[in-house]
Amino acid sequence: MTLQIRCCTAFDITFTGVKNRFNKSRIPFTDEAGQTIRNDDDWNRSRNQQSNWETINQVISLRTLPENISKTVYDSNTNCWSFDFAVIDPTSVATNENPLGLLLSDCVGVPMIIDLDEKLTATPMLIPESNIWFEVVNKE
Repeated sequence: MTLQIRCCTAFDITFTGVKNRFNKSRIPFTDEAGQTIRNDDDWNRSRNQQSNWETINQVISLRTLPENISKTVYDSNTNCWSFDFAVIDPTSVATNENPLGLLLSDCVGVPMIIDLDEKLTATPMLIPESNIWFEVVNKE
């Protein structure tokens, strides 16, 4: 049975595709999120957004290999970023008490980069059910 899961977070996890250090020879260009990168500051901001995206995916990958990962979506009403992914083996992320319990426990205290587009004023680390949430979207 495949489990479709949605991850929502208050941290800016925009997928930008910027995976390297600053490279002046590439300037200007548009990143995967449609942001124009004109200088070192733009590059670093885009790279930090991508780093947050990668961090969340690495946490998920501690337990399972996520499949069918969607692009990040920002919801201005909730000030949260979200994406969906599939897990082939639901037991890889479940505890007896919660079908997503292992995902939640793996997130505790993971450092994140702040001062991007998020509205956070809190500690720059993942705190399940406070600044990161997982929900089952569909079971197949």
